[in-house]
Amino acid sequence: MKTIFSALFVVLFATSVMAQTGLSCNDPIPVDKSYTAQVNAGDELWYTASTWDLPMHVYFSPDIDNSTWGPEVQIDFTCKRGDYSHDHKLDSVINILKVLGVSLPVEFLCEEVVRNGKVEWDLSIDERYRDQLTEYGLTHDVQAFVKVYFPDGGKISLTPDPTFQDCMENGHYAKLSDTIEIAANDSNKMIVLPYSEWKDEEVRFVWVGEKPARLWVAEDECAFTPVDASVFVKAKYDLDDATNKVLTPADMQAAIDNWIGAGVFYGKVLSEAPGKLVVERIPLGAIQGDAILLKHGEPVQLQANDDRVFCFPKNWKSTEFLANTQYLMAMHVSNTPEFEPGDANVISKYAFSKDGNKRELQLSKGDIAALAASATDDYLYVRFVSNKSTSLTPSLWNLSSCLENTILIASGEKFVKAADNKTVYRMSYEDWANYNFTVQWGQTGTLSMHIASYCNFMSTDPDKLKTVVVAKNSSTVVKASDVDSWASSVENEGFLYVLFEANKRGPITVTSAKPAEEDPTTPEPEYVYESAAVCFGETYEWNGQELKETGVYTHTETDDNGAVTITELTFTVHPQTEATTDSIEIPFGETYEWNGLTYTESGEYPITLQDANGCDYQATLVLTILPEEKPEFAYPLVESSEEQLVMNYSLATQVYGMDYQAWSANDVTLVWSGAAPLHMFIAKEADFALAKAHKLVVKYIEIPAGGSVVLSKDEVAALSQYQNVDGHLYVRFLTQFEGELTTKQAE
Repeated sequence: MKTIFSALFVVLFATSVMAQTGLSCNDPIPVDKSYTAQVNAGDELWYTASTWDLPMHVYFSPDIDNSTWGPEVQIDFTCKRGDYSHDHKLDSVINILKVLGVSLPVEFLCEEVVRNGKVEWDLSIDERYRDQLTEYGLTHDVQAFVKVYFPDGGKISLTPDPTFQDCMENGHYAKLSDTIEIAANDSNKMIVLPYSEWKDEEVRFVWVGEKPARLWVAEDECAFTPVDASVFVKAKYDLDDATNKVLTPADMQAAIDNWIGAGVFYGKVLSEAPGKLVVERIPLGAIQGDAILLKHGEPVQLQANDDRVFCFPKNWKSTEFLANTQYLMAMHVSNTPEFEPGDANVISKYAFSKDGNKRELQLSKGDIAALAASATDDYLYVRFVSNKSTSLTPSLWNLSSCLENTILIASGEKFVKAADNKTVYRMSYEDWANYNFTVQWGQTGTLSMHIASYCNFMSTDPDKLKTVVVAKNSSTVVKASDVDSWASSVENEGFLYVLFEANKRGPITVTSAKPAEEDPTTPEPEYVYESAAVCFGETYEWNGQELKETGVYTHTETDDNGAVTITELTFTVHPQTEATTDSIEIPFGETYEWNGLTYTESGEYPITLQDANGCDYQATLVLTILPEEKPEFAYPLVESSEEQLVMNYSLATQVYGMDYQAWSANDVTLVWSGAAPLHMFIAKEADFALAKAHKLVVKYIEIPAGGSVVLSKDEVAALSQYQNVDGHLYVRFLTQFEGELTTKQAE
């Protein structure tokens, strides 16, 4: 496991001392992707960075030739030791570390290397270390903090590989409930598929589009080509409006185990037409009654003797329930919300074990699966029994694959032996040590109880700890001396493992002679939980403190009777929402609706809005109303000023446009040079005949041969009613001989 932290150290070790002081965890030096720097002997510096910079190589060259001690390193994922509540997935990884016997912060040394007769120190890691983190569920970029002590001064240099980070930052990181826009035939858009994050869910891909689509899934290379010949392509799913692709937890676990990438893969969608890819969790059914849904990582506040019913999905994986109390606590499970603790509807009852000043209950996937066999819908319904108020937080319990399929044996609780003789049960050693326990069997035929120190065992294994034989409908006592002799054989997880062999299923009760635990006589503190949030730049007054930073704050009060009340405040400073600008263009004559207001003119319109957290931010609408678009006139225009047209008989079919506004400005003189009169017809539509009496002709003018005619301003004004929407009238000319027409507008 320390190799994982070696990977993190490399990321964090190489930093720029120019950026921040690095003198405390609250002022760490951020990682620079391109880095070389000098540090001094005796420096103790803090660094921070992410895990997406792997793989990388770090060299540290001391100033002296005979260095005997390299940099000393401490790594943690928080500045507040032991508190990982800011990241629930990280909290799950920390639980894995506990199982493996690794505590935080982790301390280790760099590797000594001799180059050219000089002692140097370095660390070289590849993507396998990043993949280890990914497989534990850390698919996102994780911030870590490292304290480094330098015995010697020297030069440090970093060579990172940005490939993975580029893939993660430039692709669309798919989240459950995402709807991703896909362009037609787009082989470049890449989607990050975090299987290790989804592996406890049932997930489906839904395609919405006019044409079918194909989703290609690849390992190890995000810039892959979506073709069958690609060595990176591991799967392809054909999708359409009627066909979805469902991924089960088993499907995703198989991919994690067999594909390169440890749970982070890459997808591309090809379709002949644009569409949308919907990535969604397959929803559960409705909750019965008024049961309150529990969620991993989200605490609930329980009152003393709380009578509320809670529930959790029956497909939950191994789960740990942690209660912030020293007092006795139990969980009763039913397949219906209509039950009372201890009645016939209770499937099982679990007592919380004491863990320091807290209580915990750990249910494996096998435990939950056994309970789920009795479920009547998608949920298991629970009630918590305690004489004191407390907070309770369920979270994923990370344990070995062998252990997660075992079933817990609780003292004095009757259970029915599994139909097979292969189901492994577990007993928490601390709950059974130092006392006799009795095995009660309620069926005909003999029951054999095989006990071992490891979960993956067979009844015939010679190194099992003991076999207890129970006759039909009877009981057998196992001595405390036997139980105590197994102490040195118990593995890190702290469990003993059991196989039951019998020809029939039947009821079993294993009961410890350990006296019933009682509530502590010393009153424990009463916990009060509060929450508050402010917007960026605001402060919050609380119990004499002026709070400015996100965090968890406590206040302790003791009354005259010695009763202690601890108030815990979860305080959040919402990040500032950046000002936004919407640049919009709309056609002439249209209006634009924006934030409940209607805009009709071009301009900049600032407004103060509230984000999802209720905090103010500035938004600006830049509205541009496009100029009115007038269609191009289909005919040549006759301008009213100094325009010359050559006319002859063959042009009688030509239709001209007449700009009303231009002609109406002043009187217009029409001068004709031809040897025959020129006949001018003005009409209100383009398709008209050369006849003075035609219904579309609104003005007829005859210009004598070699003469002129004045078209007065008033005469043109009379034509106003006949202009089209573009301000035009239509003109045709007729003459027997060729000539020139000149239009002259009076000054």
